[in-house]
Amino acid sequence: MDKFLLLVATLFLSHFLGAQTLIKAGDPALRYDLIQSSSELNKITMLDSSGKVLANFLSQDVITVDRSKGLLFRVQSNILPDGRLLKDSTVADLKTLAPVRMRMITFPHFMNMLLDFQPTQVHAIAERGGKTTDTVHNMTAGYFDSNLIEYVLGLLPYKKGLHVVLNAYTFERNGMDPYEVEYVGEDWLVTVSGNRVACFLAKTGSSGKPMDAFVWVEKSTGKVLKRVVPIGRNYYMITKV
Repeated sequence: MDKFLLLVATLFLSHFLGAQTLIKAGDPALRYDLIQSSSELNKITMLDSSGKVLANFLSQDVITVDRSKGLLFRVQSNILPDGRLLKDSTVADLKTLAPVRMRMITFPHFMNMLLDFQPTQVHAIAERGGKTTDTVHNMTAGYFDSNLIEYVLGLLPYKKGLHVVLNAYTFERNGMDPYEVEYVGEDWLVTVSGNRVACFLAKTGSSGKPMDAFVWVEKSTGKVLKRVVPIGRNYYMITKV
């Protein structure tokens, strides 16, 4: 194919598919004005492909903003279906949401994790099944902690044509774990309490997988009210209680 025609075809295809914008920690496009301390309760439901409920459990999600230290803390306490407790504690820089450190502990003990974040590296110590892994993962500067990605989803500048990538760190993926987010439109969501709330609706995907997860973000607050995430043949549905 003629080089000029190839260039025209490439530009047309890029325009047709929609350009993706990389949003990094500290990007001025993020809605930092929506950041505030909060305490929420989530219901997490696991369903099969027919919609049958396989399991339910609760997760408490606490955001603490410490302006004197310039830090944001997110603590998620998950009471698993078998009664075990899994707690994730993530610390991020308040001005940029760049990760500082993360700790995951379980009661009774079945796995633990400790992460120390640097601009282009993550030192990870993880203990699972009696085996300890102590390693360093290389990263591209401007990434987020995957444990904070759901919160960052609520701070995106949703509008027609929005199609962004958020680089995240995930231990199980040996470091880089890009999240792709594409704005779908506005939607009305009926909450557990029966309120009808105006939301932004977006679809997401991670690590190059199909964009088949969906997120509902309350327009006025940036709170993520609902997520539907496929896991293999099943689905996780996360809703604010």
